[in-house]
Amino acid sequence: MQIGRIAALMAITALAGCTSASPAPSSGARGASGGAAAVPGPGAAQEVARLVNAHRARRGCPALAWDDLAARAAQGHSDDMARRDYFSHTSPEGRGLGERLAAQGIRYRAAAENIAYGQPTAEAVVNGWLNSTGHRANIENCALTRQGVGISGTRWTHVFYTPLQ
Repeated sequence: MQIGRIAALMAITALAGCTSASPAPSSGARGASGGAAAVPGPGAAQEVARLVNAHRARRGCPALAWDDLAARAAQGHSDDMARRDYFSHTSPEGRGLGERLAAQGIRYRAAAENIAYGQPTAEAVVNGWLNSTGHRANIENCALTRQGVGISGTRWTHVFYTPLQ
């Protein structure tokens, strides 16, 4: 696939893949009871992967394989968004999914990314993505074969890709 076509695919999927709870909490957000906002527990990244694969199976798509490099790219992006208090597929310097994957040594034929902000559980974030046309399209894209998830606070990043063969 030519670089221009890859960039176009990334632009389409990147624009489609963002969601936040309404309203999105700011740093130090408080829950309705006045306590600290709920944050995902241990194992939430693997639970997202499981829920996504269960949904894909119902749609006739093969399961996405867990990919540690994709998970590192996703975790790095979630950490960066939390540390610098932004919510976007693109860092303040303009670094996007393609650069994050390349930094992990990933060469891909196709890639997509979903992000979310504010959901306290894996189930909540996956349900939010499934209720959004662009996110759902990424999840249901049977041509994508690998996934990784990163979470920082309540900032979620889900990276999907198909390796360059």
